[in-house]
Amino acid sequence: MDHSSQPHPLLSSREPLRVMLLGNGDRAEVHDDIRRLEDSLGCAPGLELAGIDLSAESDLSDLPADIALVVGGDGTVLHTARRMNDRPTPVLGINAGRLGFLADLTPAAFCDRLPDLADRRFTIENLMTLTCTLTRRDEAARVYRGLNEAVIRAAPFFHLVEIGLSIDGESVMTYRGDGLIIATPVGSTAHSLSAGGPILPPNGHMFVVTPLCAHTLTQRPLVDSAHKTYEMVPRGDHQPTVLVIDGQVQIPLLPGDRVTIRRGSTPFPMIRLPGYSFYRTLRDKLGWGAFPAGDRGPRQ
Repeated sequence: MDHSSQPHPLLSSREPLRVMLLGNGDRAEVHDDIRRLEDSLGCAPGLELAGIDLSAESDLSDLPADIALVVGGDGTVLHTARRMNDRPTPVLGINAGRLGFLADLTPAAFCDRLPDLADRRFTIENLMTLTCTLTRRDEAARVYRGLNEAVIRAAPFFHLVEIGLSIDGESVMTYRGDGLIIATPVGSTAHSLSAGGPILPPNGHMFVVTPLCAHTLTQRPLVDSAHKTYEMVPRGDHQPTVLVIDGQVQIPLLPGDRVTIRRGSTPFPMIRLPGYSFYRTLRDKLGWGAFPAGDRGPRQ
């Protein structure tokens, strides 16, 4: 099912928009931004502040709000997505970090867009998520939710690792190198991109498989359907490896462990204000398509 094409009932409501403020309370600058946003929301007709949660581990799966403003960097948005589990509230990211690809609006820029929010002049883009299942001998399977990627990579002492990949039960190949990334379209502009993977559109329905520092030049990134099941298996009893979800959850792997990746059953809803452009974000945030310093572009 293409969740991205379904209209959201929130957009047709005429009630005041209930807004929850979320953020990383361990950062002092986030508290300053939260106070400014709280003041701005209190003066904006058509908006109602439903609450503030700056904790790190609270359950966000049943927020008493229509939308959530997540103040921080992209890591805060990823952490919030996991804490919302399968009952996510539409999120708008407010950048208090560095790059701000998911959280791309500054607090000042957001305050200028309050009328758009109050009048519901926005769209909700349902981003593909992933479900990562770790199967271990003599243990119940453990399931993790991710928005960006699942990675198996070498653990200390960082020797070369071998990782077998199967797709829909068919053995595809064995990768040799520093690790292997399976990323969603959103995650294609994160760790996978830095490893040489392709850029996928955020509303796509694909996975990208990207090797980390492949041992041979024949091991190239692979783009395949999100409707398939991907399984990664570390090979070799003396090659320590670790499973990393969204760069934040780390689980040491044992010999015989199997990691299965599927498309998540529930997408993650991101709010897009008028004028948002994925390609402009690539240009502005990642310098995509820019000429090198000193290059004035094509000759006239």
